[in-house]
Amino acid sequence: MAYSAKTERLISIKKLSGKAQTSNDKGLINEGLPSGVTISYETVYGEPVPITADQGTDTLYKILTASGISGNGQVEYLRFQSEFIAGTVDSGGGRQGFQLKLPADYEANSKNPLAGTYPFKNNQVVNITSGALQLVPPSFAIGYEARPFFGGNTAKDSGDRIFLTDVRDWYIDYFNGVFFQQDPPGSGDHNDNPDFVQGYLYIGKYLSASLAEAGSVDGAAGANTQIQFNDNGDFGASSAFTFDGTDITLHENSPTINLRRTNNNQNSDIDFKGAGGVVGARLRFSGSASNDIVFSTFTSSTLKERLRIRSNTTDVAIEATGSLKVTQGISGSLTQLTDGSSYLISGNSISITSQSNGSVLISAPNFVFNELMSGVANGNNTEFTLSKTPTTNKNVSVFVNGQLQTPATVITGAPFQDYSVTGSVVFFTTASVPPEGSIMMANYTTNDTIT
Repeated sequence: MAYSAKTERLISIKKLSGKAQTSNDKGLINEGLPSGVTISYETVYGEPVPITADQGTDTLYKILTASGISGNGQVEYLRFQSEFIAGTVDSGGGRQGFQLKLPADYEANSKNPLAGTYPFKNNQVVNITSGALQLVPPSFAIGYEARPFFGGNTAKDSGDRIFLTDVRDWYIDYFNGVFFQQDPPGSGDHNDNPDFVQGYLYIGKYLSASLAEAGSVDGAAGANTQIQFNDNGDFGASSAFTFDGTDITLHENSPTINLRRTNNNQNSDIDFKGAGGVVGARLRFSGSASNDIVFSTFTSSTLKERLRIRSNTTDVAIEATGSLKVTQGISGSLTQLTDGSSYLISGNSISITSQSNGSVLISAPNFVFNELMSGVANGNNTEFTLSKTPTTNKNVSVFVNGQLQTPATVITGAPFQDYSVTGSVVFFTTASVPPEGSIMMANYTTNDTIT
């Protein structure tokens, strides 16, 4: 048995395009799994490739930098020139092969600090650099799918785009920058042949340079290396401890990282350093004199303590150096002491309420004095109305022509009463009906708003 011609063809084209072969029924554009080709470490990417490529929003000459990586960036978005490769015509005279070149004004427009040095030169043909110039393939992220155009000019997206589903059936060799179209749109220098290709150029360090900078080109540890991690590999015999180029991960049940000092009076530090090696922040477990946890940040020319959590105290004590600013507010009840009792206690006529958002509401009733009650004093009317609802019936004082009236017997215990209060209505007894023309006034407390 042997591979069919179709299988061989699909494996080859998909491999070169950074796609895996999973089915003969899937064309190039339908394959979703990535693949790659093994090559020399001098042409292997030595830095992580950003996954944020977006041709919809990225501008030409924009440089992308991978997360957590310092330096001049790893990828640059360009509009490559497309040039016919002599001798690559089909039987009908149609042109099939085209080589990509850097823009004619690359050195003037590029933000790449290496622009102007080989191979980052104006009109530089990609394929003759033997891998020194490479387009980033979509195996790193779908946003790296190159976009060819015919017509137009050097401006982004100008001309007519040649989509993946175009009937000419094309592909790009991202390693050497060659565009191939199986069925050219016509013979000779046809107007619909590709003139430009938009894609991302790798401008980061190759593996050979990265290893050299690390002090070794054969994978051995440098003179100052005490522990060596393998990118995308594990450390020692445990796969729970891994390093992927930017993150060190300990993935295990109840993982623990220990910093053990040889003497208890020593400090244990975790330093956060900038690109120049200067400590920008430090988390310290102080020696046995205090055993405090201290967080410091760099200011002016030295580290300054910002926050201290004290250990040698009965209760936890947190000290902040300088003012404490809480930009998002403070949530949770603020009305309890450590024993659970309230440190704000309500008094007579004063209420304390802890709100759901953590705020504390302190409130007291409003006082109304000398209010003229509503109602007609005609010698027969026994009902008069207050403008607000009293907090309680016993807090209502009623005056008829300046004379204080006796409230309900349930309040005074007296054998008689002049009036009673229900809600905001004052009811006089028959024996105490105000005379015609009387001035009816009241003093009382209310929780209603007074304007």
